[in-house]
Amino acid sequence: MEVILLEKVRNLGALGEQVKVKSGFARNYLIPYGKAVTANDANRAKFEAQRAKLEMAQADVLGKAQARAKNMSGVTLQIVRKVSEEGKLFGSVGTRDICEAMQQAGFELAKSEVHLDGGPLKDIGDHEVSVLLHPEVAFKIIVSVVGEK
Repeated sequence: MEVILLEKVRNLGALGEQVKVKSGFARNYLIPYGKAVTANDANRAKFEAQRAKLEMAQADVLGKAQARAKNMSGVTLQIVRKVSEEGKLFGSVGTRDICEAMQQAGFELAKSEVHLDGGPLKDIGDHEVSVLLHPEVAFKIIVSVVGEK
C-alpha cells in the first residue's frame, strides 16, 4: 500500500514522501494517527495545497522539541529500589518509573519518548537512557538506580 507522509516518521521518510508500507501498518498506525494518507490523485492534490501549512507546523513541532531537549539534556535521575542481601534488584526500572521520576524533577515526559535499548533496567548503578522527543531530536539522560534494604 502506498501512502503520502504528512509528517516525518522515523525510519520511514520525511514530510511529503510517497512510501510503500504494509497495509496493516498504514491502516492501524499511520492513517489513524494522522501521520499519512493513502496515495491517490485526490489526496495528492489536497496535500500539495496544504504543503506550506504542514511544513510550518512541522517546523514548530521541531522547535518545541529542541527547546524541551535543551532543558532536559544532562539530567541525572536517582531511583531507589529494594535490593536483596546479595545486592540483586527486586523487580526492574521501566519507562513508567523513569517518566514518574522526570515528573518529580519538574520535566514532562511521555512513556513513548523513553527508549530502553536493552530492556528494563535490572541492575544497580548508572545507566544511559535514550530520549527521543522527535525523529530529529534525541539525547541521553543518566538514570542512577540505588538500592535500599
